[in-house]
Amino acid sequence: MHRPAALGGAPAFAPDAFPAWPQWTDDERTGLTAALDEGLWGSSRARRAADFAADFARFQGAAIGLPMANGTCTLEAALVACGVGEGDEVVVPALTFAATAVAVLRVNAVPVVADVDPDSLCLVPEHVEAALTPRTRAVIAVHLAGAMAATDRLAALCAARGIDLIEDSAHAHGSRLLGRGAGSWGVFGSFSFQQSKLLTAGEGGALITSDPARAETARSYANCGRRTGGATYEHVRLGVNYRMTEWQGAVLAAQLRRYPAQLARREEGARHLGAALAATAGLRPQGRDPRMDRSAYYAYVLHYDPEAFGGLPAARFSAALAAEGVPVATPYPALNRLDMFAAGAAAPAPPTAAERVRAAVCPAAERAAQTTVWLHHRLLLAPPDRLARVAEACDRIRRAAGRLSAVGG
Repeated sequence: MHRPAALGGAPAFAPDAFPAWPQWTDDERTGLTAALDEGLWGSSRARRAADFAADFARFQGAAIGLPMANGTCTLEAALVACGVGEGDEVVVPALTFAATAVAVLRVNAVPVVADVDPDSLCLVPEHVEAALTPRTRAVIAVHLAGAMAATDRLAALCAARGIDLIEDSAHAHGSRLLGRGAGSWGVFGSFSFQQSKLLTAGEGGALITSDPARAETARSYANCGRRTGGATYEHVRLGVNYRMTEWQGAVLAAQLRRYPAQLARREEGARHLGAALAATAGLRPQGRDPRMDRSAYYAYVLHYDPEAFGGLPAARFSAALAAEGVPVATPYPALNRLDMFAAGAAAPAPPTAAERVRAAVCPAAERAAQTTVWLHHRLLLAPPDRLARVAEACDRIRRAAGRLSAVGG
C-alpha cells in the first residue's frame, strides 16, 4: 500500500477525478441569452425570477415562493414578516453559518445560541425549550448539510408557545421529512443559491411559505416597501432592495429542471460511500432522522474519532485527504466561539440597543467543530468505484497516522 500523499506518495486521485462544481449546460446558456435579449434584467418588471421561485416552492411543498438576492436577506425578510424586532429573542443553533445569527441582529433582535444534537448536528426541541424566555419570538432551525432537524417536534413546540418557526434550509434543497419538504414546516423556509449550494446561480435566495399575509409583508420588505400591484412610488412600509435578477432566475430555472436527477445521484453516492467507509474505524456518518424520505447532501459529514487515528486532529486528517485529491470542505466553528459574537456583536441600530448575542454552553457544537470532516457534495456525483477508493484513501491515512503526527503533516 503506497504512502499517503501527505508523506510524499502519489495522490490517490487526479485533479479531474471528481465532477466540477458548479455545473451547467446549454439550458442555462439559452435562458441567460433570452433574458439578455428581452432587456428586462430586473425582476420587478419581469417573470423569470418569480416563476422560478413559484416552481421551487412547489418542489419543496409550499404554496408561495419569493425570489431574493441571497440566503441572508431571506432570513431577514422572514424575521421582519414575523414581527421580530428590537429586544426580541430568536433561538438559533450553535452550529451554522454566521448569517443565521447575523440576520437576527440585522432586525435589532437578540440571537440566543442553543446547542445541537451531537449526532445529527441539528437543533433539538429539548435545547430550544431550555433557551426560551418570555421575550422569545421565533426559532430558526438549520437543516445542516441537508440533514433535517426534527421539524415536526419543533413546529409543535413553537405552536404551543405561540412563537414562529423559521427553517434555514440553505443546505436542504429537496430534503424531506415525513413526506414534507424542508422549509414547508415552519412559517417560512429560507434557501440560498450561492456558488457552493446544491442549486446555484452564483448568488440568490428564496423564501417559501404557505401564509399569504406574511408572504406579502416579506415581498414588500424586499421590494423597497412597495405593495404588490401598487404604484412605483407607493411605499407602504420600510423596505430594502433584496430582489433577485432575471439572469439568476433564468439560471436557476435550468438548474431546477436538472436537480431531481442530481439529488438522486447524490443520495445513491452517499449510500455507496457510507458502505465503503463502514470498514474504516474512527469514521461515522452524520446522523440523519430515519423518518427522512429524501436527503439532500450539501456535504457528506463524518464524525471523526482522533483516537482511532493515533491522535491525529481532524483538521490534519482533512488536509491529508485533500492531498489525496479528495474534495474537502471546512467545518463550521461553533457560533459562540466566533470572535464577532464572543466580543458581543451589537445590533446595528438603534445605538441604545444594549442586548447582544446570548449563548449557552454548547459542548456538542464545540466538539463537532473540532471532530467533524466535511466532504464536498460534488464528490457524491462520482461513480461508485471512485467512492470506494475514497474509503481506501481514508484507511491509508489511518494506517499512517502515527507518521503523519510525527512529521506534523
